[in-house]
Amino acid sequence: MSKFSLFGAKAKKTGKSLREDAGRELLAGNYAQALELFIQCHEEKPDDMHVYAKVAELRAKTGDAEGAVADYSKIAKAYAEQGFVVQAIAISKIILRIDPSKTEIKDKLRKLSEERGGGKDDDSFASVAPGEGHAADNLRSGLAKTPLLSGMSGEQLESFVESLELRNVAAGEGIWQAGSPGEYLYLIGMGQVSLLATDAQGRKQVFSQLKEGDFFGERSFMARTAHKDDAIADVDCTILMLDRDTFDNWVAKYPEIGTTVEEFYRQRVLARVLAITPVFEGVPSDARIALADQFTLRTFEDGELIMKEGEIGDTFYLIRSGSVALTVTGPSGDVVFSATLSEGEFVGEVALLTGRPRTATIFAKGSVELMELSRSAFDLLTEKHPSVREVVQSYLRKRAEETIQAIRQRPAKS
Repeated sequence: MSKFSLFGAKAKKTGKSLREDAGRELLAGNYAQALELFIQCHEEKPDDMHVYAKVAELRAKTGDAEGAVADYSKIAKAYAEQGFVVQAIAISKIILRIDPSKTEIKDKLRKLSEERGGGKDDDSFASVAPGEGHAADNLRSGLAKTPLLSGMSGEQLESFVESLELRNVAAGEGIWQAGSPGEYLYLIGMGQVSLLATDAQGRKQVFSQLKEGDFFGERSFMARTAHKDDAIADVDCTILMLDRDTFDNWVAKYPEIGTTVEEFYRQRVLARVLAITPVFEGVPSDARIALADQFTLRTFEDGELIMKEGEIGDTFYLIRSGSVALTVTGPSGDVVFSATLSEGEFVGEVALLTGRPRTATIFAKGSVELMELSRSAFDLLTEKHPSVREVVQSYLRKRAEETIQAIRQRPAKS
């Protein structure tokens, strides 16, 4: 039922109700009506840049390019003043798409990037809201906190902005799906993105939620392989994309950029493996991120011995990439059980839990990356998350049963 005032006039909607109406009109393609409603939303919350961006977007959709550029320019300036560099770059790309002659924001980003080491203020970067100030310091701080941009000079930043492609992604839309090629490195200009992996039970697990200013896609991009996970826009997103040829050229000139991406690649891969490994199902996603710091990366080449049956050990290994061959021998020395384990599976749990010698020999099958966890780190983890020890113990029993079953099924020697 519609709401009415004391004088019989229809009450003006506000807040969430107004935003919902604006969204419905937008989805229905009624851009003029949606614009009016989003303008009202913006008047209610002038500091909400996402609402303001919708106003600018709808001005462009309704043919008011000049008004759209004016609004987008204010948004980009506000982002830059607050140190949100990637967001400012994304908005500047939208402005240039509408009107290629409007280069002011890009020029100011370049200028402030050149000055960030000298501590100079930039009077031309006037604050949108009087009294906020410190625009140059905020932007320098934002550049320092943005890994891909932190080491760039003004000229390099300008060239980097030129090389980025712009993509708008609707809420719920896939940015990529498992199996699609990893051809781009992505940055979030506006919005939020979730990365999902499929666990052993076939369920989708969110292993990383990314916010504005974050970059992603580096796993498949760096490995030059297809994506193994899904990337979904949680809300409407503005995404910046860097293609492989451009990235390779950049790394050739500025090797530190490649190093930065490689570091994030290693962290993100481990976060994904933790998400799909049954052992860590009971660990909250935020705790998994902290847990990742407790692991040590170990690499092995094809045929290399990882652990030997009978030796003493106090470490647990999680397979980050590649696969390993596992064998168990009987009293006479012949192999009574063998298996191949791959990404997300783990080994070494017997020695870790019981203190007994290793019960299997393990070799690398091809190049393998293992994440090593010491007994002390494992004990600390299980104090906080007892379910981890319970799952590892259940796998210990399961593997013992599999070995016994394999022995029973072997034909008797004549």
